[in-house]
Amino acid sequence: MSLRRGASGLLIFVILAVPVPGKKLEITKKVGDLMVEIRMDRDPPIVGKNAAEIRIKDEQGAAVQEAKVFLNYYMPPMPRMVPMNYKVEAKRKKDAYLASLNLIMAGPWIIILRITRGDKTLSTKFQIDAR
Repeated sequence: MSLRRGASGLLIFVILAVPVPGKKLEITKKVGDLMVEIRMDRDPPIVGKNAAEIRIKDEQGAAVQEAKVFLNYYMPPMPRMVPMNYKVEAKRKKDAYLASLNLIMAGPWIIILRITRGDKTLSTKFQIDAR
């Protein structure tokens, strides 16, 4: 009987120790003549560091590789709270731009994505909800 309890306890531990794959957040928008997709490693994003991958395609569907991509993410202003406003440049890696967003509080966050190609800048807004 003691062996049986020990084995079932081990089984419960093994089940809890196995990571459960979560779904990823994916949002796609048309911005000017570009298609922009932002992917985050978790849906919903969590309080803490969240990896963001931005993919940009031109009118022909080819990956845009020569852009400067900036993210300004902030929590909408709330009474008696210090503004939470952060900026990060996404770094190009192959056909995507990568950034890390450190969300310091649960709740709604706005992401302003700014893409500069040559002398032309386009921007769009995404809203996420961190938990």
